[in-house]
Amino acid sequence: MNYLPDGEHRRQLIAALRASRLGVEELWLRYFALGGEVGRMEIEAYLNGLLPLSRLQHDLIAHAINERLDEIAPPRAPYAADLSDRDDDGDPGESRGAGTDSDR
Repeated sequence: MNYLPDGEHRRQLIAALRASRLGVEELWLRYFALGGEVGRMEIEAYLNGLLPLSRLQHDLIAHAINERLDEIAPPRAPYAADLSDRDDDGDPGESRGAGTDSDR
């Protein structure tokens, strides 16, 4: 079954593509590496609302865009549990479980 996003779905796909800063050529290469089956021109036509693709092909395009967004995302704030090299006071200390010879 062919799928062509319209309205909000299409707007979100295009917004994500713009945020990814991928050109159609690089998007197509990433899409193809994921197993995509259509050519660069078909991808461009799909993005412009001129050609429907299967839901699977749409999802591969979305996945290629999302992988790029993950690559360029700003660093995330660490949770306290992620800070294993600090003690409870926030001071640098020995990592938990490291122990010394006298602890064994």
